[in-house]
Amino acid sequence: MATDDPRAATNPLFNDNKFKLGTFAINVSNGAAITTVDGVFETTWPNVIKLAKIADEAGIEAIVPVARWRGFGGETNFNGTCFETYTWAAGLGSVAKNAAIFAISHVPAVHPILAAKQATTIDHITGGRFALNIVCGWFQPEMEMFGRPIMEHEKRYEYATEWLNIA
Repeated sequence: MATDDPRAATNPLFNDNKFKLGTFAINVSNGAAITTVDGVFETTWPNVIKLAKIADEAGIEAIVPVARWRGFGGETNFNGTCFETYTWAAGLGSVAKNAAIFAISHVPAVHPILAAKQATTIDHITGGRFALNIVCGWFQPEMEMFGRPIMEHEKRYEYATEWLNIA
């Protein structure tokens, strides 16, 4: 991919592969599986590091978390154990040496100036391999934890646009 972005030399999101591969949800309990079977992913830092290193060494281009502030409850409490994504990305940035490391930001819950400062710091830690996924917040119990009501769909995206302009 031809680009003048200086991160093109280090960030695999800018490589010539037309089809990028990534891992998803290695920062949350059960990963992406809502199940009670034995052997589901247990969210511990050693497990996260192990999977990240495997993905990194295999040439996976992106390691992407899930932004959860609480689990879904019930028998599995799906994603009930989770690592916050900015801190998680900073930690992984010192372990994975090739993959792009993502954080996810709920715009109603994270101030854009804080997000910009965190993102800049993580980008330095990762040598230009940081990426940010912006989400608008849809899970009402999570947004209520921040004292925020769920905005109607169009308002969420207007708010996200303003958030991006500030950041």
